[in-house]
Amino acid sequence: MRKLWLQVIVIKLSLLSLGDAVAEGKIGYVDMNTLISQSPQILAANQTLTTEFEEQNSRISEQEANLQELENTISKEGNFMTPDKLAELQERARILERQVRRAKEDMKDAITIRNSQLVDDVQQEIRAVVAAYAQENGYDAILINAILYANEKIDITEEILQQLRVNYSSDQ
Repeated sequence: MRKLWLQVIVIKLSLLSLGDAVAEGKIGYVDMNTLISQSPQILAANQTLTTEFEEQNSRISEQEANLQELENTISKEGNFMTPDKLAELQERARILERQVRRAKEDMKDAITIRNSQLVDDVQQEIRAVVAAYAQENGYDAILINAILYANEKIDITEEILQQLRVNYSSDQ
């Protein structure tokens, strides 16, 4: 019984000293949502997406305009057309509507995939910048969004965002 009691005391003392060691560590906090939404790398990635899909979006807009024009013709002049001519225009409108819907879905899928690639690249850069900052400034841990409370003294989001801006400027 006495041996067990001594073991409990030794364990408690060990935990107390471990707690002191952990308490001495330097911890920082980063708001990843802010970094991802405000970094120049993300803004550039968004511009890249816009540019890459601009032509495809223009073609879809043109098809939509053609479809609208065809539907207007059917609604305004359909009563004065032969049944065969009306059926032909309605079939063309259905085909064009399917093409537009399919093109939009394809473009949406392509944008999602490309956006994911670009965001992954930016997230890797953010991780590298955070890790380098932490090492250079003696941090033992950097925490991200899954925190209920963080004292603003440990929030290094602005410093990381500034470093991302510097990196972006030097890459340009």
